[in-house]
Amino acid sequence: MRTLLLAACMAVFALPGLADDTANGKTDPADIPDAQVFTSDHSLRLGSKTVKYRTVASETYLRNEKDEPTASVFSVAYVDTSTTSAAQRPVTFVFNGGPGSASLWLHMGAFGPKQVLTPSDASDVGAPPYTMRDNPNSLLDVTDLVFIDPVGTGYSRPLGETEGKEFYGVNEDAESIAEFIRIWLTENGRWNSP
Repeated sequence: MRTLLLAACMAVFALPGLADDTANGKTDPADIPDAQVFTSDHSLRLGSKTVKYRTVASETYLRNEKDEPTASVFSVAYVDTSTTSAAQRPVTFVFNGGPGSASLWLHMGAFGPKQVLTPSDASDVGAPPYTMRDNPNSLLDVTDLVFIDPVGTGYSRPLGETEGKEFYGVNEDAESIAEFIRIWLTENGRWNSP
């Protein structure tokens, strides 16, 4: 028993040595990996119309004046692939406020092409995996959709030496979302989209 107790104490006291040794657990900006992007193609029947669309789940890095990443903003975009003029197609950015509420509820409960099937009496749906269905009320037939998780929600987080408090607040939240939208419109050639 004494040997077991000694081994447990040694393990506990050794843990700090295994921890991240960067200042305050922050990552050096040079060590931050490239942003990740994942795509897949799908179709959705909405009324009498079939919409072919591409799903793009991605990280977008916000940067400071030194061009160092300060935050990773996670988003899921649904873009109609059958349109001949993407620049003329509307695009809608959908998000809840951060920190605290990711776009999940608007995404999987209201406007996205897929929806979590919930009981009509609003009772607990239980543990995952959840039953999914095509969302007959999705807006994808009339607009492309970009669901954004503000910094501090979902998979979005501060990077490098940046602290979360730099994004937490009404103005800070608005600035980071506006910067994400600017980057998305530029990268996707959608500045003329209504």
